[in-house]
Parts: sequence; C-alpha cells; structure tokens
Amino acid sequence: MIHSFYRRFLGIAFLCSAFCSCLGQESSPPTVSFCELLNNPERYNMKEVTVRATYKYGYEWSYLYCLSCMDKGRVWLEFPFNLDASATKALKRGPKGAGTVNVTVQGTFIKCGSCGHQGAYPFKFVGTKASNVAVVIKGMKSRDEEQTAEKQWACGGTNPK
Repeated sequence: MIHSFYRRFLGIAFLCSAFCSCLGQESSPPTVSFCELLNNPERYNMKEVTVRATYKYGYEWSYLYCLSCMDKGRVWLEFPFNLDASATKALKRGPKGAGTVNVTVQGTFIKCGSCGHQGAYPFKFVGTKASNVAVVIKGMKSRDEEQTAEKQWACGGTNPK
C-alpha cells in the first residue's frame, strides 16, 4: 500500500516537473507566408507571427506587401521605439530615408480596418524583431524603375532577394 502511494507520488511529481519546465521555455511564433496572413486575417488577428515580405518606407508610408497578393491589400508596419539592438542593426542595412527592402519580421498582426497614415491600411503589423534585410530599391525611383525592380526582386517576384 505504501509502495503504491510513493509510485503515484513520484509519477505526479515527474509530470509536474515536466510541465513546469515547459512553462519557462519561450516558443517562437509560427512562420507563415505573407499571403497566408492576408488570405486568413481572422485566423491571425492579434497573433504573433513571423513573415518574409517586401517593406516599402518613406516620408509618409511604411508598409509590407507581396506581389502575389496585392489584391488583398498592404499592411502598415510600425516598430516600437524600444526595438532590440539586433533588429535596429538589421534595419540600418536598408537605404536611409526611403527605400524598398525584403525583410523577415516577427510581430503582431492586427486586422484594424483603417490604420496607418490617414487610415489607408486595413491591417497593421507591429514588429518586434527584424532580420535578413535585402535591398530591392534605394531611395525613390520612377514608377517604371520601381516596377521593374519589384517584378524581379520583391516578394512574389521572379527572383526575390
């Protein structure tokens, strides 16, 4: 009888120990394609994910997109002021002031209806980490030059960086 009690006690202690050790581990958010995110906004709303997309930024714009799902919209991208050092370093690889880069971003996706500059974006992504920055366009170019570069190197292009 006492032997059975100790066996149960040790079994429960083992399970509790395993459960508690799992609580301390951080799991990384799922990596999803950018178009999967836009095709299923309800599934990912207010969820933390990692995506690879094209990031266009300048004076009054800061958004993510992919040529394969442009019909679904663009996603306003914002980073908090307290962005970690590795993300800040990665973003500094992009052109100063304005440009277009491909980037891997981790953060929270938000279906907001009208957010970003002048409420023109149906979605927002609050980035907490950024990595793998690859320049597509430096600065602002003519629309023809931008389209040529995007068709080749942007997300959804023939040879994305």
